Amino acid sequence: MDTKRKELVEELMQRQRLAALLFWRPDELVMMLGYMPLWGVSVLFYPAEGQAVLFVPELEPEDILPAGIEVRKYPWGVLDGRDPWVVLYKAIRDELAKRSPGGGRVSFIRNIGGSAPCRMSGEQPPLPPDLAEQLERVSDAGWSDAGGELAGLYEQKTATDVAGLEKTHRIAAHAVEVFYREVEKGHTEALLAAQVESAVQEASGGPGISFAKAWPMVQSGRNSADAGKFNRSTNKVIQSGELVVLEMGLCVEGYWADITRTAVAGEATDLHRRMYDAVIGAQRAAYGLLRPGVAMREVDKAARDYIRDAGFGGYFPHGLGHQTGFRYHDPGDTLSPFSTGVLREGMVVTVEPGIYGEALGGGLRIEDNVLITAEGYRILSESHRELKGKNHGN
Repeated sequence: MDTKRKELVEELMQRQRLAALLFWRPDELVMMLGYMPLWGVSVLFYPAEGQAVLFVPELEPEDILPAGIEVRKYPWGVLDGRDPWVVLYKAIRDELAKRSPGGGRVSFIRNIGGSAPCRMSGEQPPLPPDLAEQLERVSDAGWSDAGGELAGLYEQKTATDVAGLEKTHRIAAHAVEVFYREVEKGHTEALLAAQVESAVQEASGGPGISFAKAWPMVQSGRNSADAGKFNRSTNKVIQSGELVVLEMGLCVEGYWADITRTAVAGEATDLHRRMYDAVIGAQRAAYGLLRPGVAMREVDKAARDYIRDAGFGGYFPHGLGHQTGFRYHDPGDTLSPFSTGVLREGMVVTVEPGIYGEALGGGLRIEDNVLITAEGYRILSESHRELKGKNHGN
């Protein structure tokens, strides 16, 4: 575990006077151990005293298990007549009794929903409906609600997390290159999205990468006017002269990027360039405020005011951004007109101004992921964001 993360967690436990923390969401396990589970039914027991234990199902692949922590298997997926969850709950209870014989409360984020997918991402992990209630009972002292502070851990990316995010964004940059390369070739939206997805999928199994997956969605022409409301790919053929929006969530070994790029298939019009200049200018206005302690709503306002002053004030319908990194959308405050949050060192936020409208002939958004540093900020998604690809002029 990252030293900084260990320090943050142990300080939390001392403040809350907890005997143990329990983590089971895939994104929590990435945050704590850098471990993205395959099945999504692993549980980390993190005690105030002694060493942590990771409980994993019998079917979990050995090669993805984290080093430097005790791993114990329980019979999930093994047809031997035992209820695997009963076995797991007892094992946690027994472990807690050894570490805290005088008793002590446990805590975890109780809400089961709202997590990143596991590697078997075709479905959510098959967690029992009474999981939270059963985990509360592993301690006779019961459960303590430290959910707010636990959710706050998402806002503090450590050096280990930043390294993982940098790897994710390197692959994202390659996918963006494919998008720009293929956007003028008369594909359908769905085929262009598939080509972008393939560029990411091919990274799996490459040097130092065991999992890479993207969820790209492409909208062109009249469909791109809806990109401020929803994103989806259709079988519409991309026509010359149309704006084409790529919205892409991307996960590499549990670390997420959320990227949007807009290109023109063919020649950009004067209106396209005005829209693009307004969006890029709004991003830069927001960047000028990115540093710890600044109110999130003020960052949104800077971008929103820029777009208004550029003549597109009625065409920016959503908030400026959200937190990301452990999930496509991390929990926590957002960059919006209604936010009460402030920026903190270690946050990763999206900055994604956009302009959309049928009257404009489509939509245009540029979305980048930005790390808040002690000195200000650092853009993680330093890939091309022009209206044309780097080999196609501007």
